[in-house]
Amino acid sequence: MTIINRRELDASFKRMAIDLSYARGSVKEVADELGIDPGRLSKWRQKDSSPVRPTEGLTDEQREIKRLQKE
Repeated sequence: MTIINRRELDASFKRMAIDLSYARGSVKEVADELGIDPGRLSKWRQKDSSPVRPTEGLTDEQREIKRLQKE
């Protein structure tokens, strides 16, 4: 069993939350889903040194869905 310290888990959680918020295009939606304050997630995104573009890492189908949602 691997033991992960709290700092690593927090960093991993933040990274996942940041990436998910860029992928979905909604800080509030992701924050609500993860049970965190939207302002906190926004601050994490602002402090992030390697922001992910909204469509980076998405499949073609996910990009098409995102495009259709915007229309």
